[in-house]
Amino acid sequence: MASDIDTLYRLSLAEFTDARNAMAKAAGAKGAAIKALEKPSAAAWAVNQLFWKQRRAYDKLIRASERVRAAHAQVLKGKAMDLRTLEAQHSAAVKDAAEEVRAILARVGDPATPATMKSVVDTLQALPGGGEPGRLTKALAPIGFGAFGALMKGAVSSKALADVVTFAPPKPKPDEVAEATKRHHARVRTRLHEVEAQTRKLSAALAIARGKHEKAEAIRASAEAAFQKTVADAKSTAADLARLEREARAADQERARLAAELR
Repeated sequence: MASDIDTLYRLSLAEFTDARNAMAKAAGAKGAAIKALEKPSAAAWAVNQLFWKQRRAYDKLIRASERVRAAHAQVLKGKAMDLRTLEAQHSAAVKDAAEEVRAILARVGDPATPATMKSVVDTLQALPGGGEPGRLTKALAPIGFGAFGALMKGAVSSKALADVVTFAPPKPKPDEVAEATKRHHARVRTRLHEVEAQTRKLSAALAIARGKHEKAEAIRASAEAAFQKTVADAKSTAADLARLEREARAADQERARLAAELR
């Protein structure tokens, strides 16, 4: 059953509800619990996909987060720790994970809007947390590492503590720096091509919309002119009608008078 639920959270958002309901129906007595599973938000779904499809980036982020939390726990005990380096590594892991999420969203055609990406980054900064990995339903709020005091008492794993206590920040090798820069530039170029393609598409759509607007405006102006002419014609014909009716009444009155004189 757990593996079936994992499969559910790996589906697209469009497939989630129907798949969940079908699973609940097939589960019999356990169906109510499955039916209660909440559909993830867009940001939560995207971070879930990072766990399922880019586990390396996800695990790197979790390790960096756990090391920072462990370091803060040590600081609270009065020990000196290199927080700046650890937090810089965590920030880099968050940035790399966010780029992976952006790529995931691009591949499935979902817009990585600023609001969605902000929720994604907030959630990445808050990990680990929020329940079962890969099954988030809502974006998480980041917790400042300076506020970890109460959370860190007894909450740091022995492995994370061992990692940070023995941690000595390695000096990056030139080839590693070059490779990281190359990967970053590749991601930037990919994103640039996506934005350029989107810009071209929007520019074409804008040109079409402008042409339709100009045509509609010309039709409106022509219709307005025709309407004004029709109003003027109606006023003119109304005046002619009133004049002719007056003249007809006068002629009829004179006819009646002349006929009376002849009798």
